[in-house]
Amino acid sequence: MRHAKKKSRKKYLWLISLVIAAICFFVWKNNFNSNRMPSNYHADQVDLNVKAAVAINAKDGSTIYAKNANQSLPIASMTKLLTVYLTLQAIKEKKISWDTTVTPTQEIVDLGSNPDYASVPLRLGQKYTVRELYYAALIKSANNAARLLAIAVSGSETNFLNQMSQQARKWKLNNAKFVTVDGLPDKKKNFLGMTTTVENKMSANDMAIIARKLITNYPEILNTTKLARAYFQNTLMINNNKMLNGLSYYDSIFPVDGLKTGTTDGAGSCFTCTVNKNGKRVITVILGAENDNERFVETKKLLSYCFN
Repeated sequence: MRHAKKKSRKKYLWLISLVIAAICFFVWKNNFNSNRMPSNYHADQVDLNVKAAVAINAKDGSTIYAKNANQSLPIASMTKLLTVYLTLQAIKEKKISWDTTVTPTQEIVDLGSNPDYASVPLRLGQKYTVRELYYAALIKSANNAARLLAIAVSGSETNFLNQMSQQARKWKLNNAKFVTVDGLPDKKKNFLGMTTTVENKMSANDMAIIARKLITNYPEILNTTKLARAYFQNTLMINNNKMLNGLSYYDSIFPVDGLKTGTTDGAGSCFTCTVNKNGKRVITVILGAENDNERFVETKKLLSYCFN
């Protein structure tokens, strides 16, 4: 009889242990997931795994959060925000129009066939409008589209690079350095035959200033950057900003409507984001996240802090 009671007690204790273990696992799992994609962060909890970051109030430009915000770092395809700004400025000044057309060179056509670079299919001898190139540069992050926009605005990529530098100086972006109009690294061989790589560089603060200028002067850009999908002629383009409605990192708590991602080996994963919530628009910039998914995880941490 005692043996039966002991056996029953052991079975009872085993069941209790099993229930406790299950509860602990459930709590751990929830905590793990909340750490990955948090919804409520406070100042002492913001520990971003990135090289640099900043968050500003879009209305007055005041800083909400900063980490290495003045450090000059590669910005990759976020360069295209300045490319698009100068395009919109040229349209406003009636130097070009949305219907202005431009024809790609062989080099730009060839760029589109490189699977390592974001692009849209272009044909030699075919004309493309500024409007469709604008959409391709923002949504697909098409490098060949950005280069054609530069040619449409300034006549050549070299002239456009000069214009980018002039605009940066005008805005006192002292950390800005441009070598390409699209954000791709510039690879050249030196006299020893060794390849050197140079990239566009800015600070997180610089990128935030450009984003704020863009949203303030050309708020209509958000009608494009909020699109998760669009077509370039017959080619479907899916936005690299996965925090948009309909994509994998969307969260209704933070209704993201822009702006631009960027990725190269040198830059890591970068993201300039904007959210308008409860009448307050915030701009965040992440430079040097570990991978493409992490830039959205870290951005959400930053947004959680900004709105709490």
